[in-house]
Amino acid sequence: MKVLLVPDLPLERWPSMDRYAHRLAQGLDEHVRDVAVTVAGRIDPLTVDPTGDDAALPASGLGTSPPTSVWRELRRYAARYVAYPRHVRRLPGDVLHVLDHSYAHMLLADSSRPTVITVHDLLPAFSVKKTARGVRERLRNRLLNRVLTGLRRADAYIVATDWIKGELADFLGDDHRIHRVPYGVDEAFFGQSPVPRAEFRERFGIPEAAFVILHVGSVGPRKNLPIVIHTLAALRTAGVPAWFLQVGGTLTNAQSADIDARGLQGSVTLVGAAGEDVLRSAYRAADVLLFPSHYEGFGFPVLEAMASGLPAVASGAGALPEVAGDAAVIVNGREVEPYVAAVQQILDNPSWRDQLVSRGLDRAPTFTWAAAARDTAEVYRTIA
Repeated sequence: MKVLLVPDLPLERWPSMDRYAHRLAQGLDEHVRDVAVTVAGRIDPLTVDPTGDDAALPASGLGTSPPTSVWRELRRYAARYVAYPRHVRRLPGDVLHVLDHSYAHMLLADSSRPTVITVHDLLPAFSVKKTARGVRERLRNRLLNRVLTGLRRADAYIVATDWIKGELADFLGDDHRIHRVPYGVDEAFFGQSPVPRAEFRERFGIPEAAFVILHVGSVGPRKNLPIVIHTLAALRTAGVPAWFLQVGGTLTNAQSADIDARGLQGSVTLVGAAGEDVLRSAYRAADVLLFPSHYEGFGFPVLEAMASGLPAVASGAGALPEVAGDAAVIVNGREVEPYVAAVQQILDNPSWRDQLVSRGLDRAPTFTWAAAARDTAEVYRTIA
């Protein structure tokens, strides 16, 4: 069976999607004998090699959100919605697998073969409901509606959790074509840190005695970064030498202003976009992962933290409790106090911390890319 995998365009700069695309392609090649894979486009190299010597990009300063460019956005739309679908339509393959629901519009241009879409979340469905103001938002809504139209046309769907399966079933009206295939965690996260803890801290200006709160990923509204900032402030007010380490995002002006207003500028390290080596080292250099998102279809950072031996505190939103199981502290509600209390307990109670770490190290190995590849191949066989 020949399968054409359609990853996101590299210009999107979505590391989690790049990781999923590369690891699935690699897993199918290594663990499934009857599937021949062709990848329709280049996968961003930031996440291709988990053992490579990737270096962090320059640190992002406070209040340095990148400038917007209408021209750059139009070029991105043209590539995503016009050029890429035409390119994919010309490529051979018995089954078409779109690896990100954000590219479901591909099915509008390629309807001649069986199709699978991996649905990571339903944010497009929520976004399009917003009232459009101006030409830019009306264009966005029109394009998102194309995505949602294409999403309904797949022959099969892959989701990583039961929670997102339920969300998608509500959207489609049934769950007959939806297959749960959990993602994996890279084996490299279980190994030694590429950069020793003390060296990493010294490189990024983090004091040796600091209690480091790590946040990984983007910092958009649904990531609920104000909780992290408020927790940092509360701990420092209580006399804890807390430090905030952020990897993967660029703070907004409002987030930077919040840090300034609380006098926290001297206890924040912003790494920005980073390669796998830096990410793995960050998990080992931190003392707790704080992940208070409002919405998650999976939550790679929680799984990676567990594999790295780092205790995690996460919200009860979306699929996070399903991924974490009993190996992380789950906080329900949106008040900051429970998050502060959870982090404080990990700091004050070493035996509780060790218990969380042990549970995480037991749970994380149950998520493998080999299993994800084999289960995905089974989905192909149901429609080919």
